[in-house]
Amino acid sequence: MIMSTEKGLKLIKYMQSKGWRIRPLNIVYLEDANADTWEPSQGLLDVWDDVRIVVTDKGEVLLSCEATCEPGLYYTQNRLNPNGAFCIKSDEQFQDAWQIGYHKHQLALVQCANLTGLRDGNEDGLRTGDRQFTGNDFGVNQHTTGDSADAVAPDKVGRWSAGCLVGRYASTHYGKFMPLVKLMNLAKFDTAIIPGDKFAQF
Repeated sequence: MIMSTEKGLKLIKYMQSKGWRIRPLNIVYLEDANADTWEPSQGLLDVWDDVRIVVTDKGEVLLSCEATCEPGLYYTQNRLNPNGAFCIKSDEQFQDAWQIGYHKHQLALVQCANLTGLRDGNEDGLRTGDRQFTGNDFGVNQHTTGDSADAVAPDKVGRWSAGCLVGRYASTHYGKFMPLVKLMNLAKFDTAIIPGDKFAQF
């Protein structure tokens, strides 16, 4: 389901209120929200409860689909870094931080600049009280759940995210998201992470 332009414009106005860069096409992740309504939801570990969005500067929503901005249960408990699984900082826009490349065998947006986030040292799936880290080599990519568009979408986040921004449906990633990314005609890409509850209250 595609959102109304009214909601898309609200998203652009939220970004403007933060002083973030607005481009003709903009990548946004709405955390803890329903992909069909953008209504806030309770954030749960290992659940596809975030929304990957592409919205124009005029508020037209070109994509709204299920995703995660947070690591799944597997990598929360089986950490790849001694400080814990990485969770990107929320209510931030990261500019020129991704470029088109490959996440393993998947065409994706791959990290190419500094990102800031929290590492889940106590493995509770929450950012509260976690230590903040910044780096350009975390491998926080924007990918999906299979190497081809016909890959079956998983029920849980599971091993699909160790901190990456992951779209649940491979068909949407390859059929809509990456074509829109290419349409932007950029060398490097911005992405905003917005909390669903703050957006709802805006």
